[in-house]
Amino acid sequence: MVGNAIWPYDTQAVIQQKPHIKSTPARSQKVSIVIAARNNSAYLAETIESAFNQTIQCEVIYTDDCSFDDSINIARQYQNRGLILLESPCHTGVCETRNRGAEIARGDYLLFLDGDDILPLDYVEKHLEKMSPDTPFAYGGAEAFGDYSTLWNAPEWTDGRLWLRNFVNTSALWNRRAFETAGRWRNKINTMWDWDLALRGSRLGTPVRSNAVLRYRQHADSWSANIKTKYQQRQEILLPQMRQICSRLSIGSIISGRVADFFPQWISAISQSVNLINSPEPVELVLLDNTNNTSTLRKMRDEVSRYVNTFETIRILPHPTSITFSDEKERRDKTARFMAQACNRLRFEMRGDIHWLIEDDILVPLEAGVNLISNLTADWVPPNAVSGCYRNRHTESQYVGGLFDDHHIVNAFSDIGGETRVVDYCGTGCLMYWKDRTPRYWNSHYRNIPAHDWEWCSQLKSSDGVILMLPSVHCGHAKSLSEILY
Repeated sequence: MVGNAIWPYDTQAVIQQKPHIKSTPARSQKVSIVIAARNNSAYLAETIESAFNQTIQCEVIYTDDCSFDDSINIARQYQNRGLILLESPCHTGVCETRNRGAEIARGDYLLFLDGDDILPLDYVEKHLEKMSPDTPFAYGGAEAFGDYSTLWNAPEWTDGRLWLRNFVNTSALWNRRAFETAGRWRNKINTMWDWDLALRGSRLGTPVRSNAVLRYRQHADSWSANIKTKYQQRQEILLPQMRQICSRLSIGSIISGRVADFFPQWISAISQSVNLINSPEPVELVLLDNTNNTSTLRKMRDEVSRYVNTFETIRILPHPTSITFSDEKERRDKTARFMAQACNRLRFEMRGDIHWLIEDDILVPLEAGVNLISNLTADWVPPNAVSGCYRNRHTESQYVGGLFDDHHIVNAFSDIGGETRVVDYCGTGCLMYWKDRTPRYWNSHYRNIPAHDWEWCSQLKSSDGVILMLPSVHCGHAKSLSEILY
């Protein structure tokens, strides 16, 4: 393994090293409610009362973000009931205010509450009964009251597709260890903090939905009303920003050794493209070595060692499958089965939220990563997958990508034009997709035709998935070291 860190944390190794410890049921653990607020004196008493009146006794912390109304005096009235009060001499923002409260909390579970919202009596109990030691957080719905009324139902986790938009409110119940490991609250775009935290926390296990419903107050002074996050124009800007900030990218490839001397040029192009993305999250590279050649492997290891500052981890995994055949039909069948099996292994090994497959004979342009990820994260409902363009080295007049006709026959593009377009199928030469919004398994044949890429794309199309092909990502296809087809 080459890299300057192991990401993500290898829990299996730790499990094997630690002695077995019997887990304590979640419902016996202590819960801390952290109320973070600024200038909510008109509603604060009702909020604090709702925290103290839970059917399960909780530690209650009020952390104030430099209020200049009567909030502090109201909070002090509850200190004789056990309220812990934290004051701040300066305004630091809601994320830092919540984190200060979490630092002193003694609970195994943390619940964050805004200073104008209300917890129903059994809110904590309903969340807690759904938790297990491995659950990062439990979430539920919210009922708006005040200036207007509505009910936001929370979907089950498997149906939610959190990368599309947020359905986890601020007052989820967090396993404290998961909250700390996820990186606590952070402020990246001055809003959508709960979505940011939920996306990071969901990598640590499977969240659960409970029947608890937060009472979410709507009034003219509320944060959501002032910044107008409810309006479509602002959401269309913020949703892609948050997706790009939070998503982790994994790049995967099968190294066959067919164009062995092309590898330095290939990885250099990918590295430059990744650097241009400038991702705030770590990027990993996973290579399946199918060269069956120790000399080639040694050269590959030497080459990838130059890029430890680009990738958080680079893993070269042996994949020594050999294909023997007696005729062209057998070669195509076995190749398709090999490619499907290798893509399935890559899907398992690649840990990111977004996967980028790049075949070992494809030369990506400098702007490939930026253009692909910008299109993959854009709009209210982003596409499921995006593809670069490259020519078929067997039929040079055609691109690898096109449409299925009414008889399920593929029609490859001979001209891609200059506009991004929806396609029915593409190749795996330069394919980027959302891991949780695309087919889980790669199969080898499409209607008895050996084509793992056609089959994967047809599965996506049958579930109303969308694939975009980007002429702006025009890749080279290496026939040899000296001949690259554009």
